[in-house]
Amino acid sequence: MSERASGRALAHCRARLAATGSSPTSFALAAIVCVALGAASASAQFAMLEETSPSYEWRGRLATSYRNEFSTKSDAGDEFDAWRVEVEGGVEGPINQSILVGFQGGYRHARYDFDLDGSPPGSFGTALPRDPWNTVNSLDFLPNATVLVGSRVAVIAAVPIRWAAETGADRNGFAAGVSALVRWQVSDALSLGAGIGVTSQLEGDAETFPLISLRWRISESLELTTQGGWFQGGRTALLWGPNPAIRLSLSAGYERLRFRLDDNGNAADRNGIGEVTTIPIEVGLRLQLIPEAILEIHAGLGVEGRLRVETDSGRKLYDQTYDPAPRVGFSLTFPIGLPARTASEPRP
Repeated sequence: MSERASGRALAHCRARLAATGSSPTSFALAAIVCVALGAASASAQFAMLEETSPSYEWRGRLATSYRNEFSTKSDAGDEFDAWRVEVEGGVEGPINQSILVGFQGGYRHARYDFDLDGSPPGSFGTALPRDPWNTVNSLDFLPNATVLVGSRVAVIAAVPIRWAAETGADRNGFAAGVSALVRWQVSDALSLGAGIGVTSQLEGDAETFPLISLRWRISESLELTTQGGWFQGGRTALLWGPNPAIRLSLSAGYERLRFRLDDNGNAADRNGIGEVTTIPIEVGLRLQLIPEAILEIHAGLGVEGRLRVETDSGRKLYDQTYDPAPRVGFSLTFPIGLPARTASEPRP
């Protein structure tokens, strides 16, 4: 999407939001479209956080997910498909009446299969220099702390650390930063959060980006919420269902993975950098199996996708968009039992 085209789209989106009037459903749907357009046109990165209420008891969770992206083609004619599996978990609890601490971690394994029969080997700029990467692994670590300020405000700080590299890479694959967010419980139906993050990036300057969190219970059957973590990306989802245990979802967001390449292939891209970005637009089914245990099944398209390859000093070798890629996946989240309580619940 060009800067001029995205500007026109965003202007139309703002007009559409203004025209929705007091209809909460229309406003929520227009807001989701605006998130997708904003992600496509933004030159800076951002992160959307999942909205969770502070807990005065120690609690934990474990989640696993799978996603398959079907074959698609870049503007240069290179074809590829991909799949990934991910496992993540975390614990959180109080150390006194106003401070909570937590730790999250995760591992992702992604496989990319390229078909470059039409690309001249070793060419740069309009064709991939080789099979740019095959298997990519990433590890995430996230220590965090929450300070409760009264009954409606929380200040949250985190140190996101990520290692991401192609299998066999022996150069540095770490990026780390610091982030902070202020969350305000406006009412029983609405919670808002805003903050800022700063992170290093592989072979590039540090980036500063906004953090956003939202949970808006529009009605008993309709909810607008952000989903994601402290690492760049995330999505906004509209959930609908007369029963909280069974809900349909519509979501749009932004995904980005930047990682170290191995030392195989042509000299120019050995130990270089790979990057994949896309805007996922999906529909899904969300099932609550037991309290806090959730199964989600989703399908959709990854649009405005981009593949990028850089040298080990950050110089661009290849940068191409690719066609919308169909995708399907599922995730399963369930709670982990921990000691009931280590701090007294604050007095009202």
